[in-house]
Amino acid sequence: MTPLEIALLVYHGGYRFSELEPHLELKAFLEHSDPKKAQKFRERCNEEEFERQKFLIEKYDVRLISFWDDSYPESLRKSKFPPVVLFVRGDDSLLRKSCVGVVGTRKPTGYGISVTRRFVGLLCERFVIVSGMALGIDSVAHREALERGGKTVAVLGTGVDVIYPKSNKDLFIRILESGCVVSEYPMGIRPQKYHFPARNRIIAGLSKAIIVTEAPVRSGALITAKFAVENGRDVFAVPGDIDRSTSEGTNYLVKSGAYPLTDEEDLRLYFGIASKKDLSLDPAQKMVFESLKVSPKSVDELIEELKWDVSEVLRVISELELMGLVEFTGGTYRTLG
Repeated sequence: MTPLEIALLVYHGGYRFSELEPHLELKAFLEHSDPKKAQKFRERCNEEEFERQKFLIEKYDVRLISFWDDSYPESLRKSKFPPVVLFVRGDDSLLRKSCVGVVGTRKPTGYGISVTRRFVGLLCERFVIVSGMALGIDSVAHREALERGGKTVAVLGTGVDVIYPKSNKDLFIRILESGCVVSEYPMGIRPQKYHFPARNRIIAGLSKAIIVTEAPVRSGALITAKFAVENGRDVFAVPGDIDRSTSEGTNYLVKSGAYPLTDEEDLRLYFGIASKKDLSLDPAQKMVFESLKVSPKSVDELIEELKWDVSEVLRVISELELMGLVEFTGGTYRTLG
């Protein structure tokens, strides 16, 4: 089956991940699958719907990535309840890079906006910022990353051709220019209440850590934090005014074991980010760092380019890793700064 067929089976037929047999042709799968679900799928998804989906996918230059594709993000693959198919617009390579999720209330205070901008400003220099493009903290996180020249990913609770909320149209366009938008929902799907908790598990699955800057107790941000914990991700929460409802959720997370996030130093220590004012590279470190800034390289490629012994390359690479300046991913080292 094609990724589109699989996605439509899940959405229109209600098939679960464990029920799918992607090696089969669609017709053969329907013939021996759950009769009720097969009937439901046939009623909701006829040939006209397939053609409409194909038209919209081509119109909006959408890429479909299935769970079984090599380009499926590994962090999401290893998470609980990963989406079977991703619909992606923009730079899908960002989904496979180191990501940090930043989420919070749709009705932030000036305090929530300020701390979100501070922490995103630091993190977007080294990580892709992931959020849900909702009003409030999500939008602040996306905008700050873009204004700082960073990269950001918006995970939607709609089809990737549907802008929601409509007031975020300009933000949506800006994200597409240098980042990406992603969804598990087929083209044209409008927002439904139950879409957003499901969307939040994708934010948690893509991210190596989740930061909640301001949120009430009954908040989608706390659902994201819950998914993060279930997936073995660390959660940071910014403590707030005990008399404000928008801080009840973050204060609850701190009491429940989340890392209290009170300044940039907390993030530097956790992620191994060196303070720029304290950063000083020796000549060997500068050579390796500048080489990796040009393009990611393996140890063997560095040895060939620099004409150094393997022990010297490994020593310098280790030092740069400890300084939070490079990371090993996909068989190569790349810069984070």
